[in-house]
Amino acid sequence: MKRVLLATAPIEALVEPDGIGGNWYDRTDTYMAWTCAVDLEDRLSVTCPPTGLRFIKHNVPDVEILEYPTWDEYLAALRAEKWDMVGISFYTWSTPVAIEMAKAAREAGVPEIWAGNYGVLSPGIDRYFTKKVKGAGEAPIHEYVYGTPLPRVRHPAMLGESGFRGLKSPVGYLYSKRGCNIGCTFCSTPIFNPKEEAIFMEDTYAALDAYRDADVAHVIIYDESFFLTNTLAEQVVDALAERELPWICLTRADLIRGRIPELTDRYMDGAIVGIESYRDKNVADVKKRDDVYNVRQTVRELIDNGRRALGTFMVGFAEDSIDDMRFDIEQLSEEGLFACQLTLLTPFHGTRLYRQMEHLVDEPDLSKHDLYNLVWKHPKMSRSEARDLLAWAQRKVNDPDRIAARLKQEMKAKVRQEFARRHRTTPLSPSGSPS
Repeated sequence: MKRVLLATAPIEALVEPDGIGGNWYDRTDTYMAWTCAVDLEDRLSVTCPPTGLRFIKHNVPDVEILEYPTWDEYLAALRAEKWDMVGISFYTWSTPVAIEMAKAAREAGVPEIWAGNYGVLSPGIDRYFTKKVKGAGEAPIHEYVYGTPLPRVRHPAMLGESGFRGLKSPVGYLYSKRGCNIGCTFCSTPIFNPKEEAIFMEDTYAALDAYRDADVAHVIIYDESFFLTNTLAEQVVDALAERELPWICLTRADLIRGRIPELTDRYMDGAIVGIESYRDKNVADVKKRDDVYNVRQTVRELIDNGRRALGTFMVGFAEDSIDDMRFDIEQLSEEGLFACQLTLLTPFHGTRLYRQMEHLVDEPDLSKHDLYNLVWKHPKMSRSEARDLLAWAQRKVNDPDRIAARLKQEMKAKVRQEFARRHRTTPLSPSGSPS
């Protein structure tokens, strides 16, 4: 049996000291990145484990994994024993540190050094790695460690923690399938993992049972576009509702439009939808499968039904001036979103958008290719103007007082629901009153 060590980038590379607005943030904390321009005490927070490594460990239990180690911890692990293979999981922005990790592994005498996660799409890395793994890693690593094919992919229980202004609660992460082949031009997933491999429902049930036992506030469904495979999505929603588990999914607006009242009855807490732009030409240019009017209608339907409306929005399309973008962000701030990830239009390597814009990309430092730095020659704004605009947009759209009011409203609603549920299940005495 082969000895394998898998590691993420070290924590020193995961904490960005100079984020949007000049504030630090932790890249392992999704909402902190969304709201890093606001004061620390007013930021949303939701931590997420490295889901790819968790899947591998669950399916190949004899590998060793290092989740967000310090650099010294990584070096100590290299020295601790003789490894047959070291695998490094990284993104485009962590490519420089992944290369340093690969060099350290080679100096330690490791014969096989594998690259995994979206960073495998980065240019110029072939000479540092003996193998690049595109897509999910558990099957090739199972084959490498045990010499046999992986019979099926099992879903691990993966817990994180959400928080705001000192209030914290556990959350669970779920995939009904992994991968996506829709083909939005800006998205790396159809290049990295276009297979859309479904998870067996038996394994979904096991993960959901663990989340129920952990009393999670909600389950975050991390499929690229939940409800795209309708039969599977319906089975997952039924399983969540049976366990009375609230859930939030990533999805396309058109896949839930008109269904939100019904989904609310089936424990939907909210949805993250790709708004991306308020200009139809921009949406069409990146091959989104919807238009601005219908996306905004879906957002309003979520809000009208008391659900969390979360969104993603891209700033910096080539034809948009700074005034255009400020106007659109003013509109976005009036939608009443619970929170929104505002990013700069970024052509990631390998995507169709990159092929279209390659002649404009002028940032050689891959650590800047992180959605929060302008890495191409925009005709109407500079790099510093883009950062300033994004900081203003984050503060404008992600208003902490509105988030606080929304959370208070949600807590009251849940107390009322729990009271009603207990009242329905309380046995009556012979007189007809609760006993």
